[in-house]
Amino acid sequence: MRLSEQNASFEFRPNPAGLQNCQPVSAVACGKTIIVGEHAVVYGAKAVAMPLTNLAMGVSLTPLPTRQSPVFKAMIGGRNVSDHVLGVIEDAFRVLKIRPFSLELEGSSTILVGAGLGSSASLCVVVLKAIAASVGRTLAPYELAKYGNELEKRFHGNPSGLDTAVVAYEEVVSFIKGENPVPIKVSQPTGAAKWWFAIIDSCTRSSTISMIKVAEPWFTNGDIAAKIQKFNIASEQVISGLADGDANLVKLGMQTSGDLLKQAGVVSQQLQELIDGASQAGCLAAKTTGAGGGGCVLALLDPTHPQEQLAALKDIVGASKVTAVTLP
Repeated sequence: MRLSEQNASFEFRPNPAGLQNCQPVSAVACGKTIIVGEHAVVYGAKAVAMPLTNLAMGVSLTPLPTRQSPVFKAMIGGRNVSDHVLGVIEDAFRVLKIRPFSLELEGSSTILVGAGLGSSASLCVVVLKAIAASVGRTLAPYELAKYGNELEKRFHGNPSGLDTAVVAYEEVVSFIKGENPVPIKVSQPTGAAKWWFAIIDSCTRSSTISMIKVAEPWFTNGDIAAKIQKFNIASEQVISGLADGDANLVKLGMQTSGDLLKQAGVVSQQLQELIDGASQAGCLAAKTTGAGGGGCVLALLDPTHPQEQLAALKDIVGASKVTAVTLP
């Protein structure tokens, strides 16, 4: 289900005089979590990711009176953003080929920052949406994904494009670097109305770039093709499982991917303890999601009795660390 810009709870100032072609607007972008394929996607493996529509970033954009040199003001969560983040606005005008105009951006977000849940991808996509909408343009998902990945280079150097793809499409997608995202059919799981997952926050953070460097030796030594093939098999299991409503296939794919990430050295002891806690709570599978080192664990719940598992999981790891996620 796509997010609605009407859900953004922002009040806008009247359009300043002289800016009839630039309108105040609102925009929303969701978070994301990778089900299988993080790190491996950088080396050409197929990855599968899903949107987190209950975690999102919303912004309001107000054009300001024109100045000789455009001025950008931005606050998120009541705080002024850094010059580095302000640069995203400048980048957005550039990739959209829109002449920059002065603006004020106010936003809020429920996406954990630096936790592998797409906070930077959401920022890039929501800024693109807002600037385009302000001049009367609507961007297609493939445009948001493409342009958003250009903007993400400011944060991650040379991102694969996966994060902005799932945020732009707001659907479960399979993704291979250099190719267009492919939306995945999601059917109801056998015996239940929807899929249930849990995001478990480790409350520690690590940079994506640093964790890519940690994983690089494992991915680039030995039989590289065989390693990538294992990730591809895991992705196909998840794709088939979601399409057929087969939770066991999704479980197998997540377990395989999680085991490979351990071998790559990105699963810290703290993350492993959360994974063990999810197993103790009866979750079908659990693995690190995102770059690893810190961030979050993604757990697959048994869709036939998710509430019991959520309650057990909260008792084991702490209720404040657990966020329930559903599909579709």
